[in-house]
Amino acid sequence: MDVRRALDTVRDSLPEFRKQAADRIRARLDALGPGEELRAQVLRHLDTGGLATAADLVYFLEIGEEVPEIDAGESHLTDFFPTVPDGLPKGIDQALVDLVRSGGMHPEISVLDYSALSTDEAALAADALQEWRALGVTEPKDRLEVSARRQLLPALKLLGYDAKSAKPLDERSHRRREYRLFEATEVEINGRAKAPAFGSQIREQGGTLRVLLVWGRPPAKVVMSLAESDTSGTSLLVAYFGTLSRGARIELAAGSSRLQPMLVVDDAALAYLAARGNRQVSTATQTLLPFSGVNPYIREKCGRIGGEMFYGRDAERKSVLDPLGTQVIFGGRGLGKSALLSDAGERFEGQRPGYQLAVYVNVDQENIGKGSSLGLEALWSVLDRELRKAEVLVGQQGRKSVKDISERVRAGIGAWLDGDSRRRLLILLDECDQFFEADAPRFDQTKKLKGLGTDTKDRAKVVFAGLHSVQRFTKLASNGPFSHLAQTPKVIGPLAPQSAAELLVDPMRALGFEFQDMDLVNRVLGYCSYQPFLLQMFGHRLVELMHRKRMRRGTEGPPYAVEIGDIEVVESDTGLRDSISAAFKDTLSLDHRYDVIANVLAYHARQRGLEVRLSDAELRDECETFWPKGFDQLDTEGFRAYLSEMVGLGVLAPNHDGQGWHLRGPNALRMIGTSHEVEARLLRAAQDCQLQESIVQESRPDLPDGRSGPLTITQLDYLLGGRSNQTRVVLGTTATGVRDVGDTLRTFAGRIPDWTLPPVGKPSAYRQELTGGRPRERRVVISDFARYPDARPEAPRQAVDQAETMLPTTSGVTRAVVVVTDPNQLGLWRPLLTGTEPTSAAPVVLRRHDRGSLRGWAQRVEEFHTEDRLDRLHELTGGWPVLVDRAHRLHGELSDPDAALHSLAGLRRDRVAARSFVEATGVFADPVLATGYRALDEEFKETLFDLESAVAAVAFRIEDEDEARWVVTCLDALQVLGREQNHLLRLEPLLRECVALLD
Repeated sequence: MDVRRALDTVRDSLPEFRKQAADRIRARLDALGPGEELRAQVLRHLDTGGLATAADLVYFLEIGEEVPEIDAGESHLTDFFPTVPDGLPKGIDQALVDLVRSGGMHPEISVLDYSALSTDEAALAADALQEWRALGVTEPKDRLEVSARRQLLPALKLLGYDAKSAKPLDERSHRRREYRLFEATEVEINGRAKAPAFGSQIREQGGTLRVLLVWGRPPAKVVMSLAESDTSGTSLLVAYFGTLSRGARIELAAGSSRLQPMLVVDDAALAYLAARGNRQVSTATQTLLPFSGVNPYIREKCGRIGGEMFYGRDAERKSVLDPLGTQVIFGGRGLGKSALLSDAGERFEGQRPGYQLAVYVNVDQENIGKGSSLGLEALWSVLDRELRKAEVLVGQQGRKSVKDISERVRAGIGAWLDGDSRRRLLILLDECDQFFEADAPRFDQTKKLKGLGTDTKDRAKVVFAGLHSVQRFTKLASNGPFSHLAQTPKVIGPLAPQSAAELLVDPMRALGFEFQDMDLVNRVLGYCSYQPFLLQMFGHRLVELMHRKRMRRGTEGPPYAVEIGDIEVVESDTGLRDSISAAFKDTLSLDHRYDVIANVLAYHARQRGLEVRLSDAELRDECETFWPKGFDQLDTEGFRAYLSEMVGLGVLAPNHDGQGWHLRGPNALRMIGTSHEVEARLLRAAQDCQLQESIVQESRPDLPDGRSGPLTITQLDYLLGGRSNQTRVVLGTTATGVRDVGDTLRTFAGRIPDWTLPPVGKPSAYRQELTGGRPRERRVVISDFARYPDARPEAPRQAVDQAETMLPTTSGVTRAVVVVTDPNQLGLWRPLLTGTEPTSAAPVVLRRHDRGSLRGWAQRVEEFHTEDRLDRLHELTGGWPVLVDRAHRLHGELSDPDAALHSLAGLRRDRVAARSFVEATGVFADPVLATGYRALDEEFKETLFDLESAVAAVAFRIEDEDEARWVVTCLDALQVLGREQNHLLRLEPLLRECVALLD
């Protein structure tokens, strides 16, 4: 009874909850003030209970993304059917052939207008129709001797299929024949088919197309029976000599879904295509697919997507094809990376057939990478194999060792390119995560691959694709293999709304299925979270449903309406629902930090509404509560990098306005799980989640002199940002390398195309650069107060305020402002670190090296790289960049790592050196800070303590709790405190020893 009462309570409360949710969406809509048409569209969904779809549309309006529209476009189906079959019951006669040759218009069928054809085009079309007509009247006794090459291939060309020859596949027999089966060979496809079965799959079958010739004008049922006798399972084109009536075509549409992919071209269709087809396969398939059982979508995620079903990604594809464009694409599982590579490769080869070649390699399937017994050099053997297949490499492979094969392959590529100035090569490497993992940190093999572009003057290009970690490794490799491309990896996330709508609407329309209205389309897009493979899975089931529905409609012909009931049936498919949820969770499982972040936001959305936002600090604190190990060592910029990645993967909405983070929409919340599932995952996070740390997070680029830069790769990425205007303030000390920040930014960003770093001197020049720039230019404006400590005290605050208010005046210009500060500007540090004043400027705190970043640097420069020396280096430097720089200098001077370490150990005994180091840390830059540090030292010495205990110890000494909290926060930013497990802190040992030496 308690359960029943609880269910009754829930049922009674649902209307009020829905009303509250609708009111919140209306409030967001009112704040945007969209046009009346868009407003009405959102309100319709609210009125009909489509809260999730309404929320999606408002979300796109909020981020400035255009809401999708359905373009009515040209409809060959309605132009052709039933007008042409009804008007040509006797098929193609001599009068029609003569009409085509003269470029006339049919007196009764207006769509059969041949006046737009040139004289040559009209002659070719007429000749093809003449041969078709002659083939159709061939006597049974002569049908074994027909010339398919002369009589059939011209008609195929009208459909967009240009075949070199055709061979018979049926048994030669002298008995009467009513049909013949041929195979057209070396078929070239003119245009883009509306379904892979009659486009890309023909190419994959070696350019062959089976053609069934049918005489005697049999009924549709017989035609399907004849087609069924072909058990090859490949695409079949039926050449029907005569005209299929309206009823016969409807019967064909109703019954062909049980057959292999089949198109039936008859006299009426050929006459229409001669007038309107322009020898394009796109027109032929739009005209004939509504009477077939073809399903162009894939049912499962692992299916291969034909190029015809690849929609959107125009900018990403352009960048892949551009010799100077990106060399890295990344995204979640199933979001279309492999499909993009495939489509880009096809288009690349199509630009100059025979001269431009694309080679695709799935590196993971070749078992090359971390954990494999194969060395990374094995990739060159794979490339050697694939390039030989493509006839780029020729001659004997020889007996050279694997070690030399990279040089042989590179030389062979160069020789092939030198053979003709028109040649180009595109190498597409997929699933590169484990390859990069194994190649880091030196990236020897990656450098060789990347170097193909430089060696060949950008006539050969290598593109790497993989999951989220690929772009992280790309940034790590910024010093070497990727150089100026390090900041241009392309994220492959959910489709843009318009592209997603086209993926759903265009193939369905080509099959003769029309959505009743755009509201239904938006509902499906939201249900699938705009992810292409989810739309593929939904589309496949919807086509199956529409085929069944078409069978039940009997005499009703195309087009057929897709109604709300059809959408609801597919949505109720348990298998699809589970697959969609599993696919979404696959993305979250890429990194368990993703999973915890998403579930924390889902918990708040379930408890307080989807519109509730969490700030960076609030979200991080909650994530750390549920999984301390996963977040307590993750710095602020690293955490923000995760959030940015989750935006690209389609999980989170972007935080453009600085008001906080929330899930992308109701459908994302639905796929994450119920309240019970979310709570259960969070409660088990500490037990179930595994930390997949890599060297990427804390790695730093090297300066030209071999020293490690003071900024981590993640911090650099955060400082430079994307194509938006932003302000960041670097907080650092001499000990953490603050004076190298400007040089690091110039070294790093100066290599990136489209980035400009204008010189800034006087305040007037700074203000001018804030508003200047050329269209499409990305600017880094650096105001470096660490280099000029004598600036007016109010100058740093003014620089930040000006950066927030003085924006570029030229459209298309974006600039990242970086204000570099040290402890002389503590007045600016305080509001940034405590959040006591509203500002869009965000702090970036320079940090000491951890063991991972120190190891990565040592391996790159080949210094101190044995484990015992690394441990000693970390102990003697404490990870302080200024001391790591000293170790690097000593190594160069002494040429002996042990001697360098011995010299470095003298810091603990040299009062002058110790004083210089302590002053460099900034711990005594302010009397209150010095008092706070000494209070912590006296209270805790070498022991661990928590944050509140630290505040209490300082407050006891200075008698002001708020000031004590600021002091501890500032000491933490100065890197005085080391973070241990379970949120505990410890005074950094080396600094503590040096301070003791001075007392």
